[in-house]
Amino acid sequence: MVTDNLIAKPINAGLNAVMGEGQGPRMKMLGEATGDLLTKAGLPTAETASERVVQDINRGGASALTGIATGAGLANAAGGVTQAVGKTLSAAPLAQVASGASGAGAQGLTREGGGGEGAQFAANVAGSLAPSVVPFVARSAVRGALRGGEAGRQRVAENIKIFEEASGTVPTMGQATQSRTLQAAETGLSNVIGGSGLMARRGEVQAKALEDSVQALSRELAPDATGWGAGEAITKGVNAFKDSVETTQKQLYGKLDEFIPANTPVSVNRTQEALKALNEGIEGAPNISQFFRNAKIGNIERAMLKDVEGATLANVPPGMSSTGVTPTAGQLPYQAIQKLRTLVGQEISENSLTSDVPRSKWRALYAALSDDLGTAAEAAGPQAQQAWSRANQYTRGSMQRLDQLESIVNRDAPEKIFKAATTGLSDGGTQINRLMKSMPEENRREVAAAVLQRLGRAKNSSQNEMGDAFSSETFLTNLAAMSLPARRALFSNSGFPGLEQKIQTMGKMAANRREGAQVFANPSGTARQIGLGAWASTLIGGLATGNPVMISGALAAPASANVLARGLTSEKAVRGLAERTTLNPAAAPAGLAALAREDRER
Repeated sequence: MVTDNLIAKPINAGLNAVMGEGQGPRMKMLGEATGDLLTKAGLPTAETASERVVQDINRGGASALTGIATGAGLANAAGGVTQAVGKTLSAAPLAQVASGASGAGAQGLTREGGGGEGAQFAANVAGSLAPSVVPFVARSAVRGALRGGEAGRQRVAENIKIFEEASGTVPTMGQATQSRTLQAAETGLSNVIGGSGLMARRGEVQAKALEDSVQALSRELAPDATGWGAGEAITKGVNAFKDSVETTQKQLYGKLDEFIPANTPVSVNRTQEALKALNEGIEGAPNISQFFRNAKIGNIERAMLKDVEGATLANVPPGMSSTGVTPTAGQLPYQAIQKLRTLVGQEISENSLTSDVPRSKWRALYAALSDDLGTAAEAAGPQAQQAWSRANQYTRGSMQRLDQLESIVNRDAPEKIFKAATTGLSDGGTQINRLMKSMPEENRREVAAAVLQRLGRAKNSSQNEMGDAFSSETFLTNLAAMSLPARRALFSNSGFPGLEQKIQTMGKMAANRREGAQVFANPSGTARQIGLGAWASTLIGGLATGNPVMISGALAAPASANVLARGLTSEKAVRGLAERTTLNPAAAPAGLAALAREDRER
């Protein structure tokens, strides 16, 4: 096209202008000149219609090679635009050759059939684009029928991603597209001879892959995690939390010590009132009262009275005892009150059901001691009061959490501790959230691993002799039953990055499998037996009557089911549905080549 338009045609136009239209010599077009050279070289000239069409096809394919070579040369040029044009012209070389041949062949057939220039032009262009356009239209139609438009393509891509991330497998077409038609086809194939084996094996592969993925994730969280081990981990974690609370308390109250000297007299009026109230008798029933008094609390009350009296006498200045001056009563040194409060706090944290003093009484005494220390801090100034407020607030919150954790760990066996910790996950995540945040990461991961293992443990009716059979259906049911706050508290607080998202992806895969096809939900097999019986009856009936139609139909059914099942479970076919349908890049250069051929003909 370049040679004829830039050289031959301008020269011929000039000769026509000078010598007249059709007068004098003329420069031949490149295609015509090439044909003359081939004839002079002794090559045969096409004479029949078939030979001329074949010659057109050969020329069309050869001309495409010329365009490809030109494009390849331009692709190596320095300029960006030139390179882009060259890459376009040299794209998909095989398809371009096919387009050139088909376009020229279509044009030749139209010419030999008596078609005019317009018809030949249309045939040339249509034939050139056919190798690119026809496959594009066919793929678009098939993909559109199976998955729908762009939304369907994205759905397929998302489901493939879910299966790959959850288990390293690829879904079937029904699972990928979530099309009810394809899901019904897969369910039907799972019940007929020729397709049931393939569909069942795919279901088994997916189930095993999901099980392996769950077990691998559990081992990564905590190797050999068990309910017993998780219970032990909870106990260790709570004990570690207790130790950290005590350490922090010492630091916070140590700050208060900087503002209140150890020997500062502190009023213990509220503490004495609390001790008196804790052992107060029943008016009018002195004999009954003794059964509700606690001996240890009573001894503490009497001991404090003596210590207060001793402290009062010790504070009388020398030589003043005979003057009748009365020192301030009801006081003990600051360090004594602080130490007593610490000991009472230890009694609360270490209190058990067999303790001789109920925890409620220790709490009342602890609160009274706190009030007395708070009064002393207020009297010591703003800095002391601020330090006291910070320490007291932390202690109050920590003790409240320890009380709540105590209800979990106060069990006689680790398995019971784990069960108590994971009870009520369907109701909310308050308890498990409080527990997970109170433990070190190592203990949190072991608890999360133990829960993960149990999510997919099959029901007793479907268990094996080892008791470790996995069921994706049970996994999905248990995961769905867990409340969102509990799931986040358990897995997001495990210290394992992306754990909640990983488990959620596994749940999506299990949900897709449940929805996808009944074969993956362990069907009873009744439909399969009916289908097999019907096929056998047809085959036997055909053989008995010698009916070739019945026999061939019966024999073809399993083969057809097998082919269809292979297509629906083909990884390549499923991935193809996730791709965008694009036009072959040979279409543009093929169209240009068609115009070039038309231009040369004229």
